[in-house]
Amino acid sequence: MALSILVRLRDGRYEAAGLRPSEAEWPPHPARLFCALVASVTSDGESGTADGDADAEWAALRWLERAGMPEIWASSRARRQTRRGYVPTNSTEAKGGSQTWPGRTNGLRVRAAALPENPDFAVVWPDAEPDADTLSALVRLARRTPYVGRATSPATLTVGTKPGSPRATWTRFAPGDSRRSQVDVRVPVPGYADRLRAAYADGQRSWEVSAATLSYAPLDSTPAEAGDGELEGEPGGALDGGPVGWELLVFGQVPGTSRLPVGWLLTVTSRLREAVLSRIATDVPPEISGHGAKGRNHVAFLGLLDVGHPNASGQLLGVGLAVPPDLPDAAYARLWDAVIEDPLETLTVQRASELRLDHDPFRSTPWGLSTERWTAARRGGSRDWVTATPLMVDRFLSRRGDDTQFLEEVARSLVIAGFPAPRAVEISPAPMLAGALHRVPRAALPDNRPIRPMTHVRIRFAEPVVGPVLAGSMRYLGLGLFVPELQRERTA
Repeated sequence: MALSILVRLRDGRYEAAGLRPSEAEWPPHPARLFCALVASVTSDGESGTADGDADAEWAALRWLERAGMPEIWASSRARRQTRRGYVPTNSTEAKGGSQTWPGRTNGLRVRAAALPENPDFAVVWPDAEPDADTLSALVRLARRTPYVGRATSPATLTVGTKPGSPRATWTRFAPGDSRRSQVDVRVPVPGYADRLRAAYADGQRSWEVSAATLSYAPLDSTPAEAGDGELEGEPGGALDGGPVGWELLVFGQVPGTSRLPVGWLLTVTSRLREAVLSRIATDVPPEISGHGAKGRNHVAFLGLLDVGHPNASGQLLGVGLAVPPDLPDAAYARLWDAVIEDPLETLTVQRASELRLDHDPFRSTPWGLSTERWTAARRGGSRDWVTATPLMVDRFLSRRGDDTQFLEEVARSLVIAGFPAPRAVEISPAPMLAGALHRVPRAALPDNRPIRPMTHVRIRFAEPVVGPVLAGSMRYLGLGLFVPELQRERTA
């Protein structure tokens, strides 16, 4: 077993000063990544969070700082960039030197950045063996970490326990003396998390807290060859447990706006897709539009319902974009710019119906707008899943067929979607989950798509799957969306 944290630099840029502030830090220091995780710990008293989340996350960070010295898997080649400029300071003086802000002085600021050949890197603890609670806490922290280094270096983090082999453009850096390309690297050591926590309470910055510095050097003179176990997986999620990897960008409906009928689900997701494509405007990547992406995953457009609890209303709480892990970096950047940098705040469903939306990656209430509601990441996966929206099978069934044929086709749809064949399948014409969408009105189905049989489904996998789980025809418009049945597992 091992532990790895894969960092995907969304803009291909890593802005962080090295041991010399005028120079860019590269390869990335594990202490820098550790500080990013510390900054994402659940705030004490934060509303809507599960009891003990903060304590569990601090415990996971203390475990991590004692897990040994990690390796760094990153490009050995990175272009350095330095920007200099004078900016007004926050302190005021009687004779300030700023012409724009009287009473303030101007100070020289230097910003150093690295633009690596490969925009991804990984920090790997080869001998670490985290337990389930520790792994779940690290997954939660990774999901909430928006950047590594400065805020101008947006990133997506992936936690895994099967690191596989480095990519072809990566070099493995590890502690050790070497005359070849030796670099000094800051690493977390026991007590580092508590010192960072105390510094924050005293109003200090993380860079004012000293970390241990070790000499790192490449293990090989050339980048390692990629193997079959090349790193891949779910941003902010665990790598094992089925075809995980779908990052969820959730947009909640602003409180106080009108509620739409549940039967409008496909209308809403279709309008969401149209809005995203319109914002990208030209040369929309096929991995976003779906056009020309046959045989490849592409972005799914989802409606998120209030389901799975005794008082579930089944109402539409918001919408989501499920982003596949193999989305090319250029396509990811265009999607991010279109809906996050230029926030998607309104969605016109019909002429007189408009949804007001907001994107809050730290949202924990309502539960249906939490990414963990749809992924089972908090506990490292679930074996039991049930549909929140009916599943439309991928092909027509024989009119003479029986339930056996239907069950086999449902299992086939899951395999087509990239999931392992389920160990058990149960189907029902009616919802098996409180608040689930009963059926889709025929008038709401797209005119240009074949209408195949639909059913609600309960499945059990042989091993836990993190999710999200999407299967069947029109899954990219929100049909066949499952939720984990965690209570069912506790009693199984």
